[in-house]
Amino acid sequence: MFCNHCGGEVQPNQRFCSSCGKATVAPSPPAPPRPYVSSASGRVARHVKMLAVFWIALSALNLLKAGGRLVGARVIGLWGHGWFDDAGWGFPAGEILPAVLSTMGMLSLVLAGIGFVVGFGLMERRPWARTMAIVVGIIALLNPILGTVLGIYTLWVLLPADAEAEYGKISH
Repeated sequence: MFCNHCGGEVQPNQRFCSSCGKATVAPSPPAPPRPYVSSASGRVARHVKMLAVFWIALSALNLLKAGGRLVGARVIGLWGHGWFDDAGWGFPAGEILPAVLSTMGMLSLVLAGIGFVVGFGLMERRPWARTMAIVVGIIALLNPILGTVLGIYTLWVLLPADAEAEYGKISH
């Protein structure tokens, strides 16, 4: 350590400089580092990334479900005539089952696409993503178990009145 006035060497516990006699100023200890605190630390900011990840994961499951339904519809369509044409009860299952499965598969495919858009929109904090997530969250309430849970979580995070203002601050 050196004197602020004359530049002479001063010991850390010395109160006066031995060269010029002036009082020395002891250096203050360095301030402890502050932990990183996000400027947006509200409920929406804390949950929006997790919500986006959940939407992307549910959409991936819907995509697998859609693929399975579409493949199942094709298989039943090809083999169904042999299974159901000789049924004496008059129900044209060989024609109806593939159509129903195809419709359900296409619906799952559309929901997967919309879910991916919502997930990536929330991840990028796009202004439109909040509104779209609320609408898709309400629709997801009808999907048993995972969709219902994710729909409730989405509405809990994004629907309250103060969530709109907070999402507006963190979106770009």
